Order: sequence, then C-alpha cells, then structure tokens
Amino acid sequence: MSGVSQSTLDNLVNGKTFNPRICTLHRIALAFGMTVSEFLNFKDLNDFSFEDILDD
Repeated sequence: MSGVSQSTLDNLVNGKTFNPRICTLHRIALAFGMTVSEFLNFKDLNDFSFEDILDD
C-alpha cells in the first residue's frame, strides 16, 4: 500500500530506526491519505515539495 517494505515499517515501529528518510515518511503519510506535515503534526512542512526528492 505505501511502497515501504515490511522490515522498514517494523524497524520504525520497534524503535530500531531513529532517522527515517523523508521519502519514507512521505510514502507512509500518503498511505494514510495525509501530508507529511499532517502525519508529523509539523506545519512548517506545508510548503515543501516532496515530489522532487522521491526516489523510485
């Protein structure tokens, strides 16, 4: 659904990953129908364009 591997999600949930990449956060947020700004509750990200940094 998000395009993020199960192992990456497990590491995030279990606290093994402390600095996820912004493109990972973007994909997770999209899976929930949210922006990264909404997902992180950080309004300063509203004007940031994540499409430019996504790796395929």
